Amino acid sequence: MKTVFSWLTFVLCVAVDAPAETPRPPQGMVYIPGGDYKPLYAKEAKSRHTKPFFTDVTQVTNAEFLSFVKAHPEWRRSQVRRSLADENYLAHWAGDLELGDSAPSNAPVTHVSWFAAKAWCEAQGKRLPTQDEWEFAARADATKQDASTDPAYLQQLLEWYSKPATAALEDVHTGVKNVHGLRGMHGLVWEWVQDFNATLLMGDSRSDGSLERKLFCGAGSLLASDVSNYAAFMRYALRSSLKGTYCVGSLGFRAARSVTPDVPKIPSISFTTAYDLPGEWRSQDDQPLKLASLRGRVRVLTMGFTRCKFACPRILSDMQHIEQALGKDAEQVGFAFLSIDPQFDTPAQMTATIHEHKMNPARWMFLAAPTDIVQQAAVALDFKYQLVDGFFAHSNLIAVLDENGRVVHREEVLGADIRPVVDAVRKLLTKR
Repeated sequence: MKTVFSWLTFVLCVAVDAPAETPRPPQGMVYIPGGDYKPLYAKEAKSRHTKPFFTDVTQVTNAEFLSFVKAHPEWRRSQVRRSLADENYLAHWAGDLELGDSAPSNAPVTHVSWFAAKAWCEAQGKRLPTQDEWEFAARADATKQDASTDPAYLQQLLEWYSKPATAALEDVHTGVKNVHGLRGMHGLVWEWVQDFNATLLMGDSRSDGSLERKLFCGAGSLLASDVSNYAAFMRYALRSSLKGTYCVGSLGFRAARSVTPDVPKIPSISFTTAYDLPGEWRSQDDQPLKLASLRGRVRVLTMGFTRCKFACPRILSDMQHIEQALGKDAEQVGFAFLSIDPQFDTPAQMTATIHEHKMNPARWMFLAAPTDIVQQAAVALDFKYQLVDGFFAHSNLIAVLDENGRVVHREEVLGADIRPVVDAVRKLLTKR
């Protein structure tokens, strides 16, 4: 193995779905039976269920991605928007349409952002696997569907993790094959998952004040059940650090597909700011709107859920203090709350929250949308959240957006000094 980075979650399998007849997978994919499992990160979490799904035998190769960029010029290295991929996008290729010696055709494509990986999958009628799907399949070794407690298997993983990355990756078909027939789940590259921004790494208790201020909400902490598992913490630390635009030389992807037809999702598009994203939201007044309707006004924005009893009320309070500090200037500013809890945050619930906090509805807007629309907005705004036992853990955010939705300032700690936010807002107002 030349590179050892991979996505893995050590899990305890509780049950496996057993259909009467195994569905026939599409070409190049394998069938993964679903079931219940308990992920490493949640010490007290309930078991999670994964439905059966199909996934690619190998990672997407440079050659396959080259065919994609030929057909979709907007994803060529010289044309991709920086809002979709950073400056390292396809940096190992010799050119827009030339692979070169550092990008063997059958090696896994890397230096691709989440947005690019998602777009490739959609072009093939597929999608990125969810975190649960990837983890459920990744616990298998060559003979067992669940090798997560096998000492020999865990030792092998540590050996893979200890090997340094090299410039040129091996052929995807040389990856170690597990019992499902999947190759290279470990030992070649890390892999993007659809909900990568649902990985939160935080302290060992709520009394860890520094971590609480940076990344916490009162949904229950995401804690590993075995804090001595170095490989797991190494993996989660990387996941927790990713943003949708990141293009890393050890990060590739493979595609997945549901056994039953997937519900149509909001397609990937080229965008400059979150206001360009498609999808319909609903306001506290039960009015349908797109984020594009927020244009034309300086905004102070956050994401969260109204049932939150810990971080979200504190963030809303900070935003109200910002509103008060702006004085008359607040009349020119909009305050927005994007819900990550569409099942509970109905227009009536959002209206009740506005009344509870004595907010001015002429300035404050609460919005909710279906899960896939929320998730794409969260990635665009570099916001992380995860549903844990019915509640959410999420990062903290107060962002200042200009009239076109560009984030010009952000705070990500609870109880931060509001003066930089107020200054950022006033600076934008003076430019109007």
